[in-house]
Amino acid sequence: MKKSKYILAAAAALTMTFASCDEIKEDERYIELDKIEADHGVLLEDFTGQNCINCPEAHVVMEQLVEQYGADKVIPVSIHCGDFGVSIDRTNFDKNNVGLMTDEGNAILASYGIEQFPMGVINMGSPLTFDLWATAVRKALEVKTDVKITLNVDYKAPAEGGNKGEIDIRADVLSGSDHDARIQFWITEDGIVASQRTLNGRVPDYVHNNVYRAAVFTDNLEGESISLKKDIAQSVEGRITARYTDKERWKVENLSVVAFVSDNTGVLQVVKAPVIPKPEK
Repeated sequence: MKKSKYILAAAAALTMTFASCDEIKEDERYIELDKIEADHGVLLEDFTGQNCINCPEAHVVMEQLVEQYGADKVIPVSIHCGDFGVSIDRTNFDKNNVGLMTDEGNAILASYGIEQFPMGVINMGSPLTFDLWATAVRKALEVKTDVKITLNVDYKAPAEGGNKGEIDIRADVLSGSDHDARIQFWITEDGIVASQRTLNGRVPDYVHNNVYRAAVFTDNLEGESISLKKDIAQSVEGRITARYTDKERWKVENLSVVAFVSDNTGVLQVVKAPVIPKPEK
């Protein structure tokens, strides 16, 4: 088999506390592994905060995993939450103060019982420190799935102009077996310039990517129930209004929809699509 490029993998475990985590030596971060031909995506929930000085290191791990396996195979969502988060309620755009923590993000955090930062969850499994993400992602990619999602996103700009258009979402789900599951749509945003504490001090113009903005189905954190039937495609639709307020200013051109199907074993399939398709190069 051909060898893949190097992927991030820790050689030693991190000692985690609420305020700090040990660094991994630069020359111990990479190992060479065989190439994987995955038939599905992996959802990586990154629990983070703007006051978490070690969280930028975890962001680097995410970026390297996406580069290693592809943006369609590793789909990260950075959920700002907890004691290190800065609430959207503290946002003051006139003073260049932007908060990214939401009540929904805190609810997701509570569902996992996470108390240490940074922390990640792969395919709705057990929380892991970021030195373990590479191994967990690889294992998740090796698991086969019989669920496929075709995602369609349509943005309807408001007639009067502005940024408060409607985002219409439709997922066509096809399964190779019968079972009950759930489906959820999340809105994420890239390119948010906001403050972030780091090991080297506060960075006022840190660029935040993959930021969790909202869930489309809010009655249940895990989404709407769906009864999958073998080889019968089912469509699920949802809609959300793009937010442009004194607390949240979504840039539609930077938004994406993350759609995932899960059951009691975890995430069965996850896909991502931009709200506004990017021009082909």
